[in-house]
Amino acid sequence: MGVYDCLTRGSQVKCWDCEMETKEVGDKVADGDYVVLLQEGGYVRVKGGIIVRIVENYGRKLYYPEDFPNERCIDKWGSEVKTAKDLENACMFGEHYYWYHLKKRLKGGK
Repeated sequence: MGVYDCLTRGSQVKCWDCEMETKEVGDKVADGDYVVLLQEGGYVRVKGGIIVRIVENYGRKLYYPEDFPNERCIDKWGSEVKTAKDLENACMFGEHYYWYHLKKRLKGGK
């Protein structure tokens, strides 16, 4: 499975140092201004390489690049994503990205 960093409620990210650390608001991470879209639902806002906000909500609200106009968005691995479609096409262990399936279930689809 490899190493990763965690957020306080357990979301895993691989876009930073992957030192098996728990990251919190105020921690220094990769430099820049960006939003990390969490696979489980939620996001992390980074300004100047410092975490300024963490929202971990496990599917209650899924966030997409369209929710953050004019801001750089990346996925948990650090790949830049520009639209929701980018997330639908991403794969993990041969399955479509979790967001796509969860969004469909929340809307009553299969």
